[in-house]
Amino acid sequence: MDDTQVQQKKSPLVFISIILVVAVVCIAAFVFLQQFLPQNSVGNFLVSNDAQSDVINPSQFVSREDYFREVFKPHRNQYGLFGKAADFLKKPVSEIPAYFGLNNEQEIFEALPEIPSDFSDIAYLLAQGKYFDLGLLDERYYKQPEFYDNFKTLGVRYWTRPDPKYWVANGYGTYPAEQWDSLQIGQREDFKGVVFFYSSWGVQSFQGVSLSPDSESQKYFDIQITPKTFLLEPSFPKFGKNWAYKIEIAGKLKPNTPPGVYHVGINVEVPPNEFRSKWALEHKNIYFDAANAIRPAGNQIQFDITVK
Repeated sequence: MDDTQVQQKKSPLVFISIILVVAVVCIAAFVFLQQFLPQNSVGNFLVSNDAQSDVINPSQFVSREDYFREVFKPHRNQYGLFGKAADFLKKPVSEIPAYFGLNNEQEIFEALPEIPSDFSDIAYLLAQGKYFDLGLLDERYYKQPEFYDNFKTLGVRYWTRPDPKYWVANGYGTYPAEQWDSLQIGQREDFKGVVFFYSSWGVQSFQGVSLSPDSESQKYFDIQITPKTFLLEPSFPKFGKNWAYKIEIAGKLKPNTPPGVYHVGINVEVPPNEFRSKWALEHKNIYFDAANAIRPAGNQIQFDITVK
């Protein structure tokens, strides 16, 4: 929602990550994902059931708050991903870079922008629902995997517990996936929102994305989405420069829209043919339409708008 308006109204935001995953081996992936993906809200955080982190030791923290703050701290020189992969695979650590097709562990993150000094504080407050200026966050924030609360639990496991059966063909997530706002006919008749759209953990492919409002919402709102069509880059074995995007959504009441509560849904569609053809040619057998991923019930992005 509009950053200034959100601060004034203190409109609540629900930060729900929608994660879609299509594994190379579907049945095996289903078992794997059932073990690692379910999420419950713990306070204002999204923490996975039974998802112990391979890079955070809870015994090192006196308080629960300190542990959750650590979730958003990019201490990459302490992760030891390749060392843990070597232990898991029972291979010499010298063989691990070649196993992932990389030169070293630092290459995993080298395409990402520089991390700002206030990154961890902002990511922590956002997860708590205490930061609303989403429009001010640039790629230095949302392109860091530690910006998303489950990277240090679910995300790192693609490196620390590698198994090609569970590497992912395509999938995506949205954060925050659901937001609320109130409009007043004749006074304030438009809303704005920001959502971060990212490639799921373990995805090795390039994914074409087109976002479109559902047909019911278009009866009552004029909706603009920027960017509307884009190419998600892989998140594995290293993060592509454009593995995550900032999506800006603006809606305006159409004339004669009656008062009520509206659920404005934004969902993933197949990109236009000119984009698909270009991307398929550039990336050949590692290009997919994101819309081919298994779609969950409900909207990938939703604005719950009360019109008075």
